[in-house]
Amino acid sequence: MHIMTNCAAGLSSLTVIEYHENMNEKSSLITDINQQGQGIGRLDGQVIFVDGAIPGDCVVVEIIEQHKQYAVARLVSTVSPSPDRIEPFCELFNRCGGCALQAMNYPAQLIHKRHQVVNLLTRIGKLADANDLVLPTLGMAQPFGYRCKVQFPVRGTSSNPQIGFYERRSHQVVDGATCAVGHPLSDVIRDVVRTYCVRTGFAPYEEKQKQGDFKHLVIRIGRESGQIMVILVTQSNTPPPKLDFLIQQLQQAITEASTSSQTFEFTTLVQNVQPVPNNVILGRENHVLFGPGFIEDRLQDLRFRISPLSFFQVNPEQAHVLYQAAVSLADPRAGDQVLDLYCGTGTITLALAKQAPQATIIGIESVAAAIIDAQFNAAQNQVKNVRFESALAEKWMIDAVESGAIAPRIAVIDPPRRGCDEALLAALMMVPLKRLVYVSCNPATLARDIALLSPVYQVQAVQPVDMFPWTDSIECVCLLTHM
Repeated sequence: MHIMTNCAAGLSSLTVIEYHENMNEKSSLITDINQQGQGIGRLDGQVIFVDGAIPGDCVVVEIIEQHKQYAVARLVSTVSPSPDRIEPFCELFNRCGGCALQAMNYPAQLIHKRHQVVNLLTRIGKLADANDLVLPTLGMAQPFGYRCKVQFPVRGTSSNPQIGFYERRSHQVVDGATCAVGHPLSDVIRDVVRTYCVRTGFAPYEEKQKQGDFKHLVIRIGRESGQIMVILVTQSNTPPPKLDFLIQQLQQAITEASTSSQTFEFTTLVQNVQPVPNNVILGRENHVLFGPGFIEDRLQDLRFRISPLSFFQVNPEQAHVLYQAAVSLADPRAGDQVLDLYCGTGTITLALAKQAPQATIIGIESVAAAIIDAQFNAAQNQVKNVRFESALAEKWMIDAVESGAIAPRIAVIDPPRRGCDEALLAALMMVPLKRLVYVSCNPATLARDIALLSPVYQVQAVQPVDMFPWTDSIECVCLLTHM
């Protein structure tokens, strides 16, 4: 079978390039990447998504899913590689779903992530001038070992535990010993816990057979403090076996990992109970097995307490960059009232307060436990110009403005990946803010919300920040002003 396509970048005519005995194999030029990190090509007018392919590649693919509007394909071979293609650094790249962009050099990733933001803001956000508004992506000087929170699913048996990451678009665990984007200590701890399972019979949970108990291993590391939290996520309330052995092994391994430049400390061990069979990793119930049940770390010269359920940026180095961008675009001044909506444990709230000590910063969060942590963080950092409210942001904000209790000039919103609730967007359009800063971990929902806010707010600038090098994720800070 002759498959006709063109693999010369920028051309659209078709040429014969390959002969394939397998009728499902086709050749295509990859022109873009989607939000799942798949290369995008076209053949006979149909869009094809290809794992492991990057823009500029001419590839032979095998169609594995055929849909009406698109097809999903497996990369068979690269006929002509993109100039941006490099050799993936991880031997598990073809199986592990963690780092979809390993085949692309890092400077090219930053360019393509900006391009992705521009495309989404144009297509979904209806911004005709998106290319002029989106700034170059802020990346890392050394994009390795940056993840200070690692969540390993656990499968297999106690005699052969599989502790790794999920295969792409699957719940099959790809077992591994090293991860180049995780903090190096996470591999040390993974090895200790693997040995612990084998020695004690602590069995991974298998949902189909309803056997075992150990579901996830979660590791949180204070990059600056060196404090370590290990969380064993279990199906049941039953305490893990022989905890003294595990604690002693963790203490020894973590102490031995200390270097002349940084001392590490095994600070706390927590059992988290997650009995619900869904994709939520952590449940609401925690049992402290060793230590205080929390660690501390520093961010932007501020100290933060990190509990098992606390939100704290996975990449502290880039979190500093992200928050600097948010504070700079918010530009709080003396006398301003500033709202931090979805404030969590107060990281952005305190950064705003530090920037403008004569302003009043109010953090609003519906999760009461997060507000307790936020109040603690403000107190231990001796920040006086903040206060926190445990409430639904949209209701509290409207009630407070209408009663005359507040007259905010600036608001910062940092919603979850699904974006803002429509009720909050409606409330924001009713409050006469001068500046609205939207911190987003999903440019698609950012674009959707910008379109909804467009009758009242105009986009002035969008700053992409690469929080997760080698992955398909990108964060943005967007400045909107009231029209």
